[in-house]
Amino acid sequence: MRLLLLLSSLVFITTSALEQPEVLVYTVATEKTDGLKRLLASAETFNINVNVLALGEEWRGGDTRVEQGGGQKIRLLREALEKHKDKKDTIVLFVDAYDVVFTSDLNTILSRFFEHFEDKKVLFGAEPFCWPDQSLSTEYPLVDFGKRYLNSGLFMGYVSQIYEIVSFQEVADNDDDQLYYTHIYLDEKLRRDLAIGLDSMSRIFQNLNGVVDDVELQFDDNGDALAYNAAYNTHPAIIHGNGPSKKYLNYLTNYLAKRWSSATGCFNCGDKSRLDLSEKSEEDLPLITVSFVISKPIPFVEEVLKALSEVEYPKSRIALYVFNNQKFNIKTVLDFVSEFGKEYHTKKIINGDEAISERDARNEALDFAERVSSDYLVFLDADVIITDKKVFHSLIEYSVNYDIGIVGPFINQPGKLFSNFWGAIASNGYYARSEDYMAIVHRKRKGYFNVPFLTSLLLLNKEKISAMKGAFSYSSQIDADMSFCKFARDKGHFMYVDNEHLVGFLIINEDFIENVKEGRYHPEMYEIFTNRELFERRYLHPKYKETLESEEFVQPCPDVYDIPLMSERYAKEMIEEMEAYGQWSNGKNQDNRLAGGYENVPTRDIHMNQINYERHWLYFLDEFVRPMQEKVFIGYFHKPVESHMMFVVRYKPTEQASLRPHHDASTYSIDIALNKLGKDYEGGGVRYVRYNCTVPADEVGYGMMFPGRLTHLHEGLPTTEGTRYILVSFLNP
Repeated sequence: MRLLLLLSSLVFITTSALEQPEVLVYTVATEKTDGLKRLLASAETFNINVNVLALGEEWRGGDTRVEQGGGQKIRLLREALEKHKDKKDTIVLFVDAYDVVFTSDLNTILSRFFEHFEDKKVLFGAEPFCWPDQSLSTEYPLVDFGKRYLNSGLFMGYVSQIYEIVSFQEVADNDDDQLYYTHIYLDEKLRRDLAIGLDSMSRIFQNLNGVVDDVELQFDDNGDALAYNAAYNTHPAIIHGNGPSKKYLNYLTNYLAKRWSSATGCFNCGDKSRLDLSEKSEEDLPLITVSFVISKPIPFVEEVLKALSEVEYPKSRIALYVFNNQKFNIKTVLDFVSEFGKEYHTKKIINGDEAISERDARNEALDFAERVSSDYLVFLDADVIITDKKVFHSLIEYSVNYDIGIVGPFINQPGKLFSNFWGAIASNGYYARSEDYMAIVHRKRKGYFNVPFLTSLLLLNKEKISAMKGAFSYSSQIDADMSFCKFARDKGHFMYVDNEHLVGFLIINEDFIENVKEGRYHPEMYEIFTNRELFERRYLHPKYKETLESEEFVQPCPDVYDIPLMSERYAKEMIEEMEAYGQWSNGKNQDNRLAGGYENVPTRDIHMNQINYERHWLYFLDEFVRPMQEKVFIGYFHKPVESHMMFVVRYKPTEQASLRPHHDASTYSIDIALNKLGKDYEGGGVRYVRYNCTVPADEVGYGMMFPGRLTHLHEGLPTTEGTRYILVSFLNP
């Protein structure tokens, strides 16, 4: 019995397969665009063979994005069907090339056609707009439910009927194809004789224009993504991003056609079957151009360039293009070029030339890359810190293995949602949050995603270097990077952000711009809140973390601890910032800066609040001094720290050389040496009177931490030569 059932099943399957009609799938594409490659990739996923007509030929059908046209498609399809026109059981499926994706196989498409449209010989997709001739809307027959108007981007039917339609009358290449099909559909006799219908409920064909709110992503039990039409409770098999809905199609196709699974993630991420650069010798690596651009005030450019110099891609295979229009960074760029310039394959440096616009410079980078025959061009903006030294290798491998021409790594501001890509664009052309933005930023969804805006760090392959010429000047009403992306969107060049690996982070520059405008001598000193990690790299003493983790602290006098806090650079810049401000007190008891107007133990000093640094230094004390205090003065906790007296003192023989014995008005104090004994000054030091113990206090960046009032009466010993600077803070008065 089981054998008979098995044989019966086999007979049924074989018979069904034999009865399945031949399906001819056609599209028209004169160029192999990103959209066409996407269509063909989705077709390959479902074993669909697409016949591409006119590839490599001249397009004479007009710019259908902005005007009527497309008649050339009708002529080409007619010519292709000529040899098939007499076949009785052959189905033709036509899809537009650049904005369509398959989500199901042909068996699914055919079964829905036969089940839901059994009385039809020809089926067109439907949409909510009567286009291109709105006056024809009243001539359209009513439908029971769903969309009423014909769309010519997706249709199918028996070859004899389709051939009759495309041969009905002569059509010029620049005539409108949708209008042609509309007139045939609106002719009641032709509609009846040819049995033409519309897929009004998107059972097979989904045209997105005007209905993007109805169509959403779903994932089935296997994790595969489906397009779901919530209005009609259908799962269309072919999706068409007609009109302005192309950006939404791009979003959907990040997941559809088995591109990404909720169960297994990205389908082909990590694939290196086409290219694995680790297998190539250094001299065989592709030649790349790196375009480094400083077009606005950015903090920590020195660290950015250091990170660039440490990228593990041989400089001999990099053509370097640098554009800087910021006076603040001229010396930094000069120092970088002086140190590393000779190592690069070739270079072009535009440093401090304000006559050249950012747009022109970025466009010139494209020309430069082409002139030097680069295989790839990397745009690197000055607000990107690279942490992955293999990032250039990865981007090249992504481009080749995923067959994508423009790709950039996901980069964001540390701890923030702000990143280098947009998931969607609002109607005004600016940022809108896509449904998946948070999942991509938090890397709950990993892979490579087609996005409408990408900036800061991105790679172009050779084809795109040529294709994107002039993109930065495409729209002068918006920023250069937005113009580039608008050009890409309008011309059909896909941009992908890849978040498989973290490769760096974005520098925050908003506060920095204001500090530069205010004339700060070292504006990076003010970045402790906005760019904490980079601030620590530059300004925290190299031994701070090691000391904090240890159990032993240097104690030169009883309850006086010597701890590393500030880097030598921080100390130097603090002195320079104070001297640039220049308004030192006169060292007298009368002091209008204080609430009572009187200073009991006056010094020549500048308070932190005078250079608008009080908030920043308080934060430094709370984040870096307080943890040290809690380890050495066990059992005392005070968070956050408080201080009303934070200042830099200047000692010199011709002004004030020393300070008489005194108690500080604090629970504990920090005195930090800012310059070097024997190099910058002679003499100095601190004597703790009660213990008759003297500390040289001469190691730059080290602070003496000691109790304030009651126990630690102390004096500043005379500075005999030069100028001595110390930074004093009275904590928790």
